[in-house]
Amino acid sequence: MELVLYPGEDPMNFYGVKDPELIAWMKPKLTPHPWKCFEQKLVLTNEAAMRKIPQTHIVCSTHMGGRNRAELEASSEGRVWEFDTAHDLMVTEPEAVAEMLLRLASR
Repeated sequence: MELVLYPGEDPMNFYGVKDPELIAWMKPKLTPHPWKCFEQKLVLTNEAAMRKIPQTHIVCSTHMGGRNRAELEASSEGRVWEFDTAHDLMVTEPEAVAEMLLRLASR
């Protein structure tokens, strides 16, 4: 039997979703997440090539405010987007996410 991470009884506080209508829409869509993805070691065979891939960092400051902004800026040539929301910004801030994706796609 494979171990999984279950969303829990009421994970909405972690996800940052407060609107009752959004919660009702979202809850039936939550599913268990395979635990193996947290344990399986990532093996890079060509780290130099991987570092050449352009990076963009999305920081959800409600949960990840402690990230080192200077380090993120350096690794992404300044492409750091910060949202004052929690984990599920695509639910809580859909217009901002769409705008960000459109701007990134046009580069």
